[in-house]
Amino acid sequence: MRLLGLGGTHRAWIARIAGAWALLGLLLAAQAWLSYSIRNEPIAWTRSLAVWLSWAGFWAILTPIALRLVDRFPIERPMWWWRLIVHLIASVVLASLNLALFAVVGPWVGAQNVEATWWATFSRLMGTAFLLNLPVYWLMIGASQAVRAAKVARERQQQALALQAQLAEARLQALRAQIKPHFLFNALNTVAVLMKEDVALAEHVLLRVCELLRSTLSADDSHQILLRDELALVEAYLSVEQLRLGERLSYQVSAELETLSAQVPPLVLQTLVENAVEHGIAPRRAPGRIEVTATQTESGIRLIVSDNGLGLANETSEGIGLRNIRTRLALLYGDRQRLVLQPAAEGGLVARIDLPMPNEPEP
Repeated sequence: MRLLGLGGTHRAWIARIAGAWALLGLLLAAQAWLSYSIRNEPIAWTRSLAVWLSWAGFWAILTPIALRLVDRFPIERPMWWWRLIVHLIASVVLASLNLALFAVVGPWVGAQNVEATWWATFSRLMGTAFLLNLPVYWLMIGASQAVRAAKVARERQQQALALQAQLAEARLQALRAQIKPHFLFNALNTVAVLMKEDVALAEHVLLRVCELLRSTLSADDSHQILLRDELALVEAYLSVEQLRLGERLSYQVSAELETLSAQVPPLVLQTLVENAVEHGIAPRRAPGRIEVTATQTESGIRLIVSDNGLGLANETSEGIGLRNIRTRLALLYGDRQRLVLQPAAEGGLVARIDLPMPNEPEP
């Protein structure tokens, strides 16, 4: 069993809890003995020790229950108020239970009259020590919440670092794809041919290639960008590939107006489109088509990259690019996202990404 998700075995945690309460009991016993001695009302140190170690021992028994309640009902959003009510009730119950247990041994450790009944002892303790017992529970809750908050902060920091690494890898892969010899050589060869036929078009191709490289190199470290910016990068890439492949490639990029301001991870569509061109369209001679769409759904937005290329067997080797997309989506959105690759009805591949709306990272 793990408490608060902090690791360690059940036995180790029990030992730590018992040790902490034993130390507190010893300190309180010493303080009580000194206090009575200063007031010239000396008590036996064994009595002071027995009283406070008994009290601390019962709290040690109840501590795992309190920690489990914190783990099950952390005081945080959403619905923090009813979680607070749970702990208010728990504080009363556990404080009373501690005194009920203490009432059993109290007469035998010199804390109460030996001849008194359990109920009389318990009633007296409830009247004199209950309000002193309540803060003990809340101190435990406060300490547990602080430990939990520190753990969450560490996890978020690790998640941010992982996202940063994945984003850097995605940019590197995109840049490599754009500066591969065959891409640059083919693009430059296309420019050389066009220079003899259409100088303006040749200049357009060069500008598009520069735009692709500049967009990848100059992108900031944001984990999300506007969908309209991602689509602009996709169109720039496809326009260059269309000039290179000629009639073998046609494409369409469309998006519902409501989706353009949505936030998406950078280069996710770009990676899927490059995958479709490289593995689906380019290897074959027949005319190919790529369609990129963005639509709004009830729960968020849906991004689709479809082609009529060689199909699933050729396009789903789960290379670095696809693995990178899956990892980044999971880090950003948890289980609220989905990436699905499936055969197209008339041949080719359909890649679908479902994202939550509004597109905010996992809290």
